[in-house]
Amino acid sequence: MHLGGRRRPMVAVKSGSGQRGGIPMGEDQAPGPGWVSFPPRPRTHMRNSSVAGLTALALAGGSLLSLATPAQAADATVLYVRQMSTACSDTGAGTLAQPYCSIAPAVARVTAGQTVDIAQGTYAERVTFANSGTADQPITMVMDGTAMLSGPTAGVVVDGQHDIVLQNLRVEKTVEAPALDLRNASGITVDAGSLLMGDAATGPVVRLTGVTRSTLTKLLAKGATLNNGVTLDADTTGVVVRSTTAFSTTKANLANQGVGIRIDGPGNTILNSTVTGFTGAAIAVGPGAADTVVANNLIQSGAGAGIHIRGAARTAITNNYVRDRCLDGIRVDDASSDVSVQNNVLNSNGLSGQSYCDQSAEPGAEIGLYGTATASTVVDYNNTYHSASPSASAYSWDGTRMSLAAFRTASGQAAHDRDTPYTNDAEDSANSAAPGFQTTDRLGNARADNPGLPNTGAGPIPWADRGATEYLGGPLAAMQTKLDLGARTVTVDASSSTAGYVPITSYAFDFGDGTVVTQDKPVASHVYATTGTYTVSVTVSGSDNRSGSAAQKISILRRTGTIGLLSLANLRYAASSSVGQVVAADKAALSADGQFDLADAGNGKIAVLSRSAGRYLINSGAILPNSPAVTDEEMFDLIRNADGTISLRWSGRGYVGVNSSAQLTATATAIGNQEKFYRVNVADADRSFKAGANGRYVSADNAGTSPLIANRTTVGAWERFDLVDLGNGQLGVFAHANNRFVCADNGGVNPLIANRLSVGAWEKFTLVRNADGTVSLKATVNSRYVTADSGGAKPLIANRTAIGPWEKFTLGS
Repeated sequence: MHLGGRRRPMVAVKSGSGQRGGIPMGEDQAPGPGWVSFPPRPRTHMRNSSVAGLTALALAGGSLLSLATPAQAADATVLYVRQMSTACSDTGAGTLAQPYCSIAPAVARVTAGQTVDIAQGTYAERVTFANSGTADQPITMVMDGTAMLSGPTAGVVVDGQHDIVLQNLRVEKTVEAPALDLRNASGITVDAGSLLMGDAATGPVVRLTGVTRSTLTKLLAKGATLNNGVTLDADTTGVVVRSTTAFSTTKANLANQGVGIRIDGPGNTILNSTVTGFTGAAIAVGPGAADTVVANNLIQSGAGAGIHIRGAARTAITNNYVRDRCLDGIRVDDASSDVSVQNNVLNSNGLSGQSYCDQSAEPGAEIGLYGTATASTVVDYNNTYHSASPSASAYSWDGTRMSLAAFRTASGQAAHDRDTPYTNDAEDSANSAAPGFQTTDRLGNARADNPGLPNTGAGPIPWADRGATEYLGGPLAAMQTKLDLGARTVTVDASSSTAGYVPITSYAFDFGDGTVVTQDKPVASHVYATTGTYTVSVTVSGSDNRSGSAAQKISILRRTGTIGLLSLANLRYAASSSVGQVVAADKAALSADGQFDLADAGNGKIAVLSRSAGRYLINSGAILPNSPAVTDEEMFDLIRNADGTISLRWSGRGYVGVNSSAQLTATATAIGNQEKFYRVNVADADRSFKAGANGRYVSADNAGTSPLIANRTTVGAWERFDLVDLGNGQLGVFAHANNRFVCADNGGVNPLIANRLSVGAWEKFTLVRNADGTVSLKATVNSRYVTADSGGAKPLIANRTAIGPWEKFTLGS
C-alpha cells in the first residue's frame, strides 16, 4: 500500500495568542483508509457526597434539620485516605470523620462508582486494585497536591481490572518497579500525574502489558538512567498517549539505549507529547506495532534517533517537531512498510557537535529511509534544516546522505519538502489529508488561515501548518510605560503591539488598582490615588476575538525633588533622552533630558527617575533609565559631601561616577572627584538677575572674562546662571557664559567674577528672600551683601553690610 499526503513543520506560537484549550478534535478518528479507528474514552463520573446524602434524605421524607452529622458519614461513594489525621484507621469505614491511614485498604474495598480520595501524607506503598468499575461507573482514585506515593517500591498496579480512572497520580523515588504498571487491563484512564523515578531506577516509568481501550493524558515520566520512559508491549492496542512528557536527564550515549516512548503493539496513538533525552530513540515503533499514529509531538535533544520505525507497517508520522537528536531525526528501517512521513519540522538532527553525542558515531540525517522501506514510504510536506551542511546531508537514502534535491531524484519523494530554518515557511503549507493528521495542534488549537499567505498545502484544510504547533495569527501585545511621579501617573503605550491575521480593534488597559480602561486607541494614562507598586497590563484584541497580553510592574513613589546632576569632574550635566540610553555627563546646560526625580524608596534609600524616559535608573554595566519598577537594583544612597557636592552609591555596592567617556557607571569603591556632582534643583536652573539699582540684567561680561556687571537690557547666554544647592542653605552661582562658578574674588575684596572650576569658600553664597519679592546674595567668605555698585555703573562686589536698593535683584526664569 502506498500512502499519499503531506506533512507539517513546527511553528513558534506567540505568547498570549489567544489559543483555545481542550482536547484536539479528530485525535481518536481513523486517519484514512487502511488505518485503525479507536473507541472513545470511557466517561468519568464524579459524585458529590453531600448532594448524594441530601438526595437520599429527601427521598426518605426526612428533614434537613435532622442532619446532625457530616453528610460524608452516611455516604459510601467516597472513601477518604488521610495519613496525617489523628482519627485515621485502616479498619474503619473510610469516612471523612474517620479516614483510612493507608491507601491499600481503600483500594481493596473500592467498587464501581466509588472514589478513593487521597490527601495529607507521603505513602510508602505499592497499590494494587482488586476490583473493576464499569464504563458508566468507573472506579476513581484521586490524589491531591498534599499526597505522594514514595519509596523504592512505590507505585500503582492494575492487573486484570477494567474501567478505572487515576487522577493526579503522584509517585516519587521508585526504583525496583514501574511507577505505573498496567497489566491485562482495559478502560483505564490516567488523567494527569507526576512520576519521578529514583536515581538508581532503570525504568520503565510506565509499563503497559496487554492493555486495551485506555488513555494516558498529561503524565510526567522522569528519571536519570531510564531504559524506557513509557512502554506499550506487543499485546497492547487501542491506547492513546496524549500530552505526556517523557524525560531522561541523561542524554549521553550509554549502553542501555533507553527509549522515551516505546510502542510494540498495533493500533496505538502518541499525540501532543514531549520527549527529551534518552540514549536510544525518543519514540520507537516496533515490528508488531502496525497502524500506529505519531502526531503533534515535540522531540528534543538526545543521543539516539528522534522517531525510529523498526519494521512496522502503516505508521503515520505526522506534524511532529524533531530537533537536536544525535542520529536521524526520523528513521524508517528495513521491513517497515507503507509508512507516511508528512508535515514534520526537523532541525539540527544527525549532528555530532552536541556534548551528549557519541563523537565516533556516524552522523545521521534529518530523515532517513533504509532497506526495503524505501519502496513504500511516503515523504512529503516536511521542513528540514541540517545546520552543519544543509545542502549536502539533510536526507539519507538507504545509507547515502544527500541533499533535498538529490533525495527527490533518488526517491521520487519529498516534492513539497522545504530546506529552511524559518518558521514562517511552515505556515499554510501542510497536507491535511496525510494519515494521522489532527484537526487541532498539540495545544488543542484549531487550524488557522493566514490571509497574507497563499495556501500551498493540500487536503481539506490547505491552510494547516507544518510542525506540532499551529500559528494562530493572534496579536502580540507589547507595551511601554512612562511614569510621572509629580502627577502620580503612568502612561501606557501599546502602539508597538503587532496585529495578527486581522487588525487590532481593542486595547484593554488594567492599571492594577481596580481601574480598567477599554478603548480603540493604543495609549492610555492613569492617575493613582496612592503611592505603591502596581502591575499594569494591556490586552489587545482583533475582530476575530484572538487576543494577546503583556504586563509590567511599576512603582509610583513619593517624589522628594527634581534635580540636575552637574559633574564636578567636567562641569557638564548628566543626561539621557530615552529608555535604555546610558546616562552621560556631556551637556553644557540643564535640559529636559537632564532632569531627574528623586523618589523615596524607603529605609533611607532613594530611587532616581529620568523624567524624559519616565523610567528609574538602574546599573546595567552603566547607569541608564530602564526600569519601571523599583527593587534593590534601582536603589541608591544619597550622600552629601563636605564640599557641598553629592554622591550616589548604588545598592551599597559602588559609587556612581563619570568614566573617561563621560558615561555614568557604579564601580568606584570610594568617592573621588569623578564621583561628585553638584545638585541643581530644576527650579533654580537657567535664572537671571535684574538689578534694582538700574533695572538692568547682570552679565558675566566678555564670556566671563570680565567681572559681573548689571548692564544688559535683555537676557542672553551671558546673563543666565544656575543656582547650585550646596546644602545648609548655601548655594553656588554657575555661569552659562563659560561654565564657571562665580567667585567673590580675593575674599570679597575684588568684584565678582565667573572663573572657578569648583566651589570653595569664596564661591559660596546665601540667597536672602526679601519681603518685596526681590532677592539678595550674601557672600559666605565675608558675610557681606553683593551690590550693583554706583547704581549699577560698576561691577558687582560683595562689600555691603546691609540691604538697600542696590543690593536687591529680581530673580527671573
